[in-house]
Amino acid sequence: MGIAKSGGRSKDADVVEVDHWIYGVVQGVGYTTKAASRGLSVSLYETHLRGHYTPIRPALVQSEGPVDLQMVHPVGSGEDFLLSRISRGPPDEAGRPTFRNHTAVAPAEVLRSGRITLAAVYRALGEFDKEATDLSGEMDPLKVPGRSGEAGGLFFGSGVHRYLTFPALETLATRMMTDPRSRTLLLCRDSTPDTRNTTLCLVVELLTWACGLPPFSAISDAPTASAMNFFRLVVAPRGVRADASWALLESAAIAPALPRVSGRDQVYEALAEAFRHPKAPRSAR
Repeated sequence: MGIAKSGGRSKDADVVEVDHWIYGVVQGVGYTTKAASRGLSVSLYETHLRGHYTPIRPALVQSEGPVDLQMVHPVGSGEDFLLSRISRGPPDEAGRPTFRNHTAVAPAEVLRSGRITLAAVYRALGEFDKEATDLSGEMDPLKVPGRSGEAGGLFFGSGVHRYLTFPALETLATRMMTDPRSRTLLLCRDSTPDTRNTTLCLVVELLTWACGLPPFSAISDAPTASAMNFFRLVVAPRGVRADASWALLESAAIAPALPRVSGRDQVYEALAEAFRHPKAPRSAR
């Protein structure tokens, strides 16, 4: 099993190694697990992705532009996080477009401690994909650059004010605290895939580790209709049809849509700190 190796230090003290696997099309077989870290038991984790490994909407499938979609799935009560990068794969034997999911198994401890960030993991996935376009079989752990010793203390949510307003962030936090089963589509009009990916990373880190809210699943664009309810947060450039469990929240909201939750002042203070200073607080817990 590869669980114990996840989050281990490599010989380079500034690099953290995490397990990972690639799901995509194998010629003559179809979609399947193509490659995995040596010793990783993919079956222990893939239940969290089954049915939405590549939840690409038809309009994006038919387009010729690049695909760079990110997903976050907590495992269990948040011991590990599955960080998935979805991109285009090579055409199948009939010349049809395919997609691949490259997922890293990141232990919560290394994320919470600040040794690595969500953005660093996704960058490492992207760089690996560029170098190994059609890998299969066993592969080495994913090497994720850690923060340098000169970087100082970790601050979650730094720069989040560039992507959504404080009323929008406050409303999202309130909704999650009021109803742990709630689902929110964060509408980021005229946003690019890169902007939505950054928004996803900052919001997840800020709400999960600075505010101490329970971990939640999220995706950086609207998935297929059948996959919507696998997520609690969707960051999208436009609204989509969804059931009554979903609320639409404008990233540019000018006023909170919900009253604050009593007794959770430390959460709102952590959010305010992220907007008051260039660097956001390490933790509100």
